This record gives sequence, C-alpha cells and structure tokens, in this order.
Amino acid sequence: MSSEIPLNQPVHLKRITLGAALFLLLLGLVIGGFMLYRNMLVEDMQHKQALYRNLVELKGKVAGFEKNRELSSRDDDATIKVMQFMLDEVLESAAIAGKPDIPGVLIRKRNDRGYFSAANREVFLLALDNSTRKADKELQGALDASVWVSNVFVMTLSLLVAGFVIAAWRRFYIIYTMTLIPLSRLSGKVSLINKNIPESIHDTADDIRNDLALTPHSWEISRITDTMVDFCRDIEAKNKKLDELYIRDEKTNLYNYRHFKEHLIMEIERSKRLDDKVSIAMIDIDHFKHYNDENGHVAGDQVLEQLAGIIGTTCRTSDMPSRFGGEEFAVLFPRTGIDTSMQISDRLRMIISAEPVAHEKKQPGGRLTVSIGIATFPDDAQDWYTLVNNADRALYHAKSAGRNNVCAFSAIKSGDEGK
Repeated sequence: MSSEIPLNQPVHLKRITLGAALFLLLLGLVIGGFMLYRNMLVEDMQHKQALYRNLVELKGKVAGFEKNRELSSRDDDATIKVMQFMLDEVLESAAIAGKPDIPGVLIRKRNDRGYFSAANREVFLLALDNSTRKADKELQGALDASVWVSNVFVMTLSLLVAGFVIAAWRRFYIIYTMTLIPLSRLSGKVSLINKNIPESIHDTADDIRNDLALTPHSWEISRITDTMVDFCRDIEAKNKKLDELYIRDEKTNLYNYRHFKEHLIMEIERSKRLDDKVSIAMIDIDHFKHYNDENGHVAGDQVLEQLAGIIGTTCRTSDMPSRFGGEEFAVLFPRTGIDTSMQISDRLRMIISAEPVAHEKKQPGGRLTVSIGIATFPDDAQDWYTLVNNADRALYHAKSAGRNNVCAFSAIKSGDEGK
C-alpha cells in the first residue's frame, strides 16, 4: 500500500473530521436500509408462514373428517362449520400474504357444504395438497431471501468497517512515517543548536534539510523544516555579526588582539604537529606621538584607519592583520618562513611610505612611515609569548636603526652571537 501524499498540500483536520462524519452517516444509512428491508422480509415470511400453517391445519381437519363415522349428523354439521371457518382463515391469510392465488379452487367452494362430503373429500385434499406445496415453496423462498439479505448485510457491514479500519490505519501510518518520525529526527537535530552554538549552527541547518530530504514527509513537516532552517540561518547571520564585533577592532576594523592571540596559539600548535613554520610582523607608526601632538587625536585616528586599510589590502587572504594596541599593528603569517614574511612586510613598508597622508609634511623627514619587526617559529621562539616578544625586540631594533625599515629577529640574534 502506498503511503505517499501530496507534499505541497497540508493535511486539514477539518477534512479528516468531515470524511469521518460522512463515513459514519453512510454507515448509518446502510445499516438503517438493511434493517428496514430485512424487517419487511421477516414480516412477509411470517405472513406466508401463517398461510402455510393454516393450510396444514385445514388439511389435517379434512383428512380426519371421514374417520369419525360414529359421529352424529349434528356433529358433522359442527365439523363442517369448523372447516369452513378454517378455510376462511386460509383465504384471509393468503390475502394478507399477497398470494391470493395459492388457495386456487378453494375460493370457489368456501360456501359449498357438499365440498366437504366423502365424495369430494379426495378432490378437496388434492387441492389442499397443491395449495400447501405452493405455500411451502413461497415460505422457503421468503426464508432464503431473509437469510441472503442477512448475509449481504453482514458482509457489507464488514467491508465498510474493514475499509474504515484500513483507511484509519493508512492515515495513522502516513502520520507516523511522514510526520512523527521526521518530527522526532527534526527535534534531535534542533537539540544540537542549543549545544553547539555557534560552532555548528550552519552544519545543523544543512543536516536538518538533508536528513529530511532522504525520507518522505508531510507538507507540515516541510513547513516546520523550512522554518527551522530559516531560524538557523538567522542565528548564523546574527552570530557572524556578533563574531565580527567580538573579533574586530572597532576603530580600524582589523582583527583585535584577542583574536590575533587565539589564532597565533593555534597556528603554533599546528606548526608543531606538521613541522611547519609561522611568522609574525609587529608594525609601529614612526613618530606617531608627534603626529598626534601636532594634528590632534582625531587626525591620528584617521591615520590609523588609513593605514589599517593599506595593511588589510596588502596582506594575503591567508594572513591575519590585527591591531595590537595603540599605534601598533601585528600580522600573522601562517605556514610562512622568514623570507616570504620579509618580502611582504617590506612591500607593505614601501606602500605606506609612498601613500599620501594628511599633514605628513610636519613629520620628521616630511612623510609618515612605519617600522616592522619579524620573528619566526620555531627558529626564533618555542612558544607564542616569546615569539611576540622577539618580534617586538626586532621592531625596536628597526626603530633604533633609523626607522622606516624592516628587521628580522634572526638578524639581531646573529649579530649578538657574532659579538
């Protein structure tokens, strides 16, 4: 039996209730019709049974009439009157039964006393036998009709009830397989939302849709699924906005120190497992205090935003530019050694040096520049904290060397070892 239902149409409770009401009405009409017809058949059978019984009694009375030879004529007259009365009952019952032709010739002899005499007895008995056989045949036919109608009634009622049970079971099967089971699976998927926000909210939404796509389900479940998926998408979008607020620096829109630190620690751990390298660059604006003192903090904030835009567009998509604090920036270079990080950093230094900046003529040298220090794991440090400190040492070495240049910690270390 197919359990498919249109998935683009809802299952209306009113329609189901109306269908059940119509079925009960049909069942009531069938039962009432059968009962009425069966009562008519039973009544007809009772009338024919009364006719048959009266004929048999009359036949017995006539057959025993001649055996009483010792009766007086007075007794004969009384017996003949009794037989005439019984014949009247036969004719009346035949009329009630709707079979006035069954008595036949008996109707013409109902007032003929000689018809009950010994000379006519044989003829009268033959007529009674013929009428009795007809009445018995009619009675048997009425009985067979009553039994047939009863059997049809029971069979029809059984079929209707069986049809109703099958339809109800099919509806239950459809609801169970296409509503309750998918709803149970849906609730299991939705329960993950509360546990895994925000890490797997996207996967949860996809799992909800993909899981139900593999099994048939009702229109209502489709609507619920779509609602839940939209709900997950909304949560995901809002979480992304919250994440951006959480991990981004409000002033420069670069990643903040917290996010930079988390990813630096993860990258170092990954590099340990894969025997890989990771580098960082610490960037500081040269003479930024002088710029703020000469032009005000509003102008200083505008310079921070301008340089943050240059850093963000110059770095690779795999890099992580961040605002480390104050006028200092940091860039994380995953899977990158000292040579590549030096090239990127030096290109960034030259772009910033050539970029026009408001009021930069007041700066020493007539332009706004940056100094950059670089350190690489595991060559320059064995943990994230030391790596940051060594990149910061390289930065201040670049400043002490005249600013507007890039310095690697490995160069400082080599110089110290040479001494």
